[in-house]
Amino acid sequence: MNGSVNKGKALMEIDRFFPLTPGMALSFVGGGGKTSLMFALATQLAGQGNSVLVTTTTAIFHPDHEGRHHDGLVLGEDLFNLVPGAGQMVVAAKSYDPESRKLKGFSPGLLARVREKKRFDYMLVEADGSRRRPVKAPADHEPVIPGWTDMVIGCIGLDCLGRPMDAKTVHRPEFFAAVTGLMPGDPILADHLVALVASDLGLFKNTLKNMKKMVVFNKADTRDLVQQGQVLAARIRNECPWVDGCHVACLLNPEDPVIF
Repeated sequence: MNGSVNKGKALMEIDRFFPLTPGMALSFVGGGGKTSLMFALATQLAGQGNSVLVTTTTAIFHPDHEGRHHDGLVLGEDLFNLVPGAGQMVVAAKSYDPESRKLKGFSPGLLARVREKKRFDYMLVEADGSRRRPVKAPADHEPVIPGWTDMVIGCIGLDCLGRPMDAKTVHRPEFFAAVTGLMPGDPILADHLVALVASDLGLFKNTLKNMKKMVVFNKADTRDLVQQGQVLAARIRNECPWVDGCHVACLLNPEDPVIF
């Protein structure tokens, strides 16, 4: 690996990279730092004066345990009566499990009630789990994307490149193998990540046609990975024309994330 990433285009130019308008609901799937990306986007949107809900249909770590900024945490049905203020970023979940230190998610049906009230300018939903692995393929029951989602952001960690296809690198390796054709221990290459994006059983599984689809190659934490990510992004734009956008991101500093 060659050096660290120089600061480039900041995520403050958010509208340039993600075509967002108030009222939208975004679902985050895949692996490779999707929680970090979700909180970075939420922080930026709140900083622009929007009210933002961060929640999950699966499970996420309590933000306080990971030092993630938020303006309040709401558990259970208190969410349905909450009236957020302008510029507030609220994290909400059905319950908290102190043993796992995770927030347990709402069902898409319960979150639909929140959306119907139109009290938040944006709803950001983590709809997939990856157990901190850089890459995954979904199991039969995954991802849990609400049908009213406007945009799905699929994340892949570039740090999986060159690593063996095994449970240390891949969440659900048996499903990843079925999508990519890899055997256990084979190195993960760019072709396999393109296959993951392209497959109906891959990154955008359970995504409806009317939902915008954005790919983020995350963890571009070195110049070498930035370059590999940019080559991959160009391939996705050429080989997966139904994808609405593809970007490369470095989130090493959550207060100053970089996206290309």
